[in-house]
Amino acid sequence: MIETFNWPVQIGNRPEVEYKETVRKVQFGDGYAQVSGAGLNGEVISFPYSFRGKVEIALAIRDFLRRHRKKAFIWTPPYGEEGLYLAAADSVKFAAVGKTQGIVSATFEQTASL
Repeated sequence: MIETFNWPVQIGNRPEVEYKETVRKVQFGDGYAQVSGAGLNGEVISFPYSFRGKVEIALAIRDFLRRHRKKAFIWTPPYGEEGLYLAAADSVKFAAVGKTQGIVSATFEQTASL
């Protein structure tokens, strides 16, 4: 069963959603270029996620994201549509802030729309 990411997004960090389109382009000698989409899910959406709060919550988020570097989870970005996402392989980070606070961050990459 696919798990759902239900923790809050802290908009105060002003995360920017990045939209990249995977395309194939052929440039001809007369200046004409032909462009087409590459694959069924040609658009790649990535979102920088960050949470700062109680260390117990931050650790739970960290553990969830560590499990989902190769296994998709369901998530809805702010002002976006629900989809399947992965935590980018080398993006999961955790830092303790004192004894009661923690910061966890990662980059979410969409693998498919739902």
